[in-house]
Amino acid sequence: MNISSISSGSNNYSLSTTNDSQVKQIENQIQKLEQQLNTESQSKDDAKTKQTKTQQLQTQIELLQAQLQQIQAKSQSKSSTNQSSLTNQVNQAQAKSLSSNGTIDLQA
Repeated sequence: MNISSISSGSNNYSLSTTNDSQVKQIENQIQKLEQQLNTESQSKDDAKTKQTKTQQLQTQIELLQAQLQQIQAKSQSKSSTNQSSLTNQVNQAQAKSLSSNGTIDLQA
């Protein structure tokens, strides 16, 4: 049995690294906004000002959370697509190898 290799691409690692840094950055922003929200709830501003600032902060937090979910969904989708592509490459390599000489020439 001959075993060769299939290139699955090194983009997976850079995509993961980019996503990780984006996720951390967004999580840090959310944390800071939550701190500002707590600070605002304890401030001496009048009720209308407090309400306006609180709504603005909550809206920003919601937008960042939506952005975070979008990044995570893309990452999961990309991972699933890459796994499917690699599986297809392996299956094609196996079929090609079997049809050419009756021996298995896996490429992994």
